[in-house]
Order: sequence, then C-alpha cells, then structure tokens
Amino acid sequence: MNCVGLRVLLLLAAVSCAPTPGLSHRPRAAAQPDAQGSRTVELARIIVTPDRAVSVPELYREAQALFAAGAASEAARTFDRVVVLEPRGPLVADALFHGGVSHDLAGDQMSDRLVALERFEAVVRRHPAHALARPALLRAIRLLTFLERWPRAAREAELMRDRYKDLRPLEIVVVRAAIALGRLEAGELDDAERHIEIARTVVETNGLDAAGAIPRDLAALFFALGELRCRRAQQIVFQPFPRDFGAVLERRAQLVLDAQAAYSDAMRAHDAHWSAMAGVQVGRLYESLHADLMAIAPPASATSVRRRLLFEGAMRLRYSVLLDKAFTMMEHTLAMAEREGEHSEWVTRARDAKARIEQARAREAAAIDRLPYTRDQLKEALGRLARGHALDEPPVAR
Repeated sequence: MNCVGLRVLLLLAAVSCAPTPGLSHRPRAAAQPDAQGSRTVELARIIVTPDRAVSVPELYREAQALFAAGAASEAARTFDRVVVLEPRGPLVADALFHGGVSHDLAGDQMSDRLVALERFEAVVRRHPAHALARPALLRAIRLLTFLERWPRAAREAELMRDRYKDLRPLEIVVVRAAIALGRLEAGELDDAERHIEIARTVVETNGLDAAGAIPRDLAALFFALGELRCRRAQQIVFQPFPRDFGAVLERRAQLVLDAQAAYSDAMRAHDAHWSAMAGVQVGRLYESLHADLMAIAPPASATSVRRRLLFEGAMRLRYSVLLDKAFTMMEHTLAMAEREGEHSEWVTRARDAKARIEQARAREAAAIDRLPYTRDQLKEALGRLARGHALDEPPVAR
C-alpha cells in the first residue's frame, strides 16, 4: 500500500473512533509498561467538530492568543472550554486562572466578575500547591473587596496571611484592607483600626502613597480608613445635649474632616468605582451631621414659643452649609461618573442622595423664610448661643 493510501486509512480510523462532534476523545492513560515491558504513548486529547479537529493544548494556546489580542470574552470562553474538556488535565489550573482574568476583563457586568471570582477560588481550593494559587487568591480578595463582600473577603485575606509568610508590600495592603473592611462590617472598630494601621505603616515605609496617583490597591485601604473615621464620628451624638457642646461638636467635625481626607485619598487611585463610593460617603457624612444637629432640642433658656423658633432658625441658618457641602459632593461624584462611564449602584445612590439633599435644602430655606425673624437676628442669636448666653427675644421683624 502506498503512503497516500495509508494516510487515508489512518484518517478514516480516527474519524470512525471519534465521539459526537463537539465532545473530546480521551486518549490512553499516562504511559505505563505493559506485561511485556513495552510502553504505551499518551496522546493529546483531540476535539473533533464538523469544522476541525484540535487538541486541548492547541485550544489552550488559542485562548492565550485571543487574550493577547485583547479579545477577552472569546479568550474566557476558550479557557472555560479547556476546563470542561479536561477538568483533571495538566492545563486545568492555568486555564481556570487565565479564564478568571479574562472574565474579569471581559466587561463591567456583575456576572462577569462573579464568574471570574469562581474561577480564582477554584484554583485556590482545588490546586493549592500550584504556582498560580497565590495570585489567584490575591485576585479573589481584590474582587470580593470590590464587590463589597467584605466578611468573605476578610476570610480569604486571613487565609492568605496564614498561608504565605513572605507577603510583598502591596499584598499586605490588600490583605489588611480586606480584613479591616470585614471587621468594620462586624462593628469591631478597634480591630479594624489595628489592621488599617499595619497596612498604613507598610504604605509609608515603602513610599506607596507619594504625591499624585496611587496604586489601585490602596483605594480599599483608604476607603476603610474613611469608613473607620466615619463610624467614629457617628458615635458622637448631641442627645442628650452635652454640657460642653462646642467641644463635642468640634471633635465630631474633626472626625468628619479626617474621614473626608481618607476618602479623598481613595479617589487618588483614579478608579471610578472607588471614587463613586468615596464621594457618596463624604456626602453622607455632612448629611448625617446636619440631621443630628437639627435634632438638638432647644436649650432651657428657650422658655417661650418665640425663643424656640429663634433657636430653630439660628440652627437652620448656621448648619445649612452642611447640606450645601453634601450637595456639591454629589454633583462632583455624578460628573465624575458620567465622565468615566461609571454605572454602578453607587452612581444610583449618588443620584438619589442628590435629589434628597436638594429637597432638604429647599425645605430649610422655606422654614427660615417662614420665621418672624430676619437672618441678621438669627445670626445675633447664634452669636449669643456660641458665647454661652441665654436667648433674648428680639422684636418681631416681619
């Protein structure tokens, strides 16, 4: 038989043994000596379709090429196919990891990120000794933090801290920030602060927060710091009315400013999602402070209806600026989101907050206009309150 005839027979034999198109043909097991001492040869798995026949390694290389060309969605599907075809093959950990990266880059949809997370966690759980287990765990922590699954992110971060004793600076930042956010979620502020300070020491020691843009991994850390200061601020309340009201208000105001500074540092990562989160939280800081101040009961010196109205008007006039600050922050956040094409839930929250604050500003202005006092009289009342004097009843001005 000539060579051409032999090739035709071999091809026919391969097709006749092939499975249903689209499925793979499992080769023999790994090469082992038989009873006579000869050895079998392991062949690469061949996938036969109506269009072509391709081996799993070739499919994996095809996925790599698609990824390198920027076709993340196609690469993700191809890496996933490698995993399905050979779930216990030598390329499965690599395909899971690179499939996760591809899904993460494929789009901004929640579904893409959840699939990416599933792939990274599969590497960590099924292939803990693989070289890609460490970067897979780091990526899983980042994704969980980004998705605000903070208790789960903290658990994965603790796993990484305990498993790898040679964490690099940015890895430490990612791990400690995730643990801190988990602790904040649980209301454990002191422990959260401890993890934040460990990470901040690493940042300072390694010069990671130099002027200008900062690494994206620092966004979660500074957001956690802002959340910590925000919660500390909200622990300072004005009911019952404190005897040293001025000092108490100053402490809360300082924490508000410190929290805003931390949130602003998170924005330096130039990540639209973290910037939207931080912007909304800054606005809430001022909105919450305004609400707490407006809930203060009139002092004992407000012994008449007119004096109580005077106190109310003075407080509204003095602290309406807090609503102005909150409104401005929402405007800036929404402008940034539109500029960067950000469409997350935080943008919706910013839009809702802006509308709510705008209504509150209108109510405050209308309430002041209804009072029988001029703004100058209200300012005078404010001055007396600030000096610790009793409220006088000025003549009705209108």
